[in-house]
Amino acid sequence: MLGFSIPKILLLCLIILIVWYGFKIIERRSSNKVGNEKDKKYSSKNTNEDSQDSNKNFTDADYTEIDEDNER
Repeated sequence: MLGFSIPKILLLCLIILIVWYGFKIIERRSSNKVGNEKDKKYSSKNTNEDSQDSNKNFTDADYTEIDEDNER
């Protein structure tokens, strides 16, 4: 009654794969929703900072410092 056979093993593998990929899909959807909410908050915050930064007058020393940071 509880013996092993190839159809039972294949069915078990199929069920495991369906559950595995189902959880992966659910995980992606939930992480995308959380990521989108964080992106919205981050982008609205940076929009205000970017508009303030664009009004600054940068000197040659500022550009040198930026270039040194990018080389690292």
